[in-house]
Amino acid sequence: MAVAHTTVLSLLGKEVSFSVLLDDQNKIFFPDGIHISGSVEKVVIDLTGNHEILVGAEYYELSRIDLLI
Repeated sequence: MAVAHTTVLSLLGKEVSFSVLLDDQNKIFFPDGIHISGSVEKVVIDLTGNHEILVGAEYYELSRIDLLI
């Protein structure tokens, strides 16, 4: 994540804008990633540390996003 001191729970209910980091196969078609913006509706806290947020109808792993808030 671009914002190092952001906690998962602090994102709940906030408007966010971020780019989803893609694997090498999809990076060919979307070199800058896929840009998403919207309100964080749910937060999934995983005991392994791989937390997710729900924006719109999709869950996004925090480890795969570059947060722009």
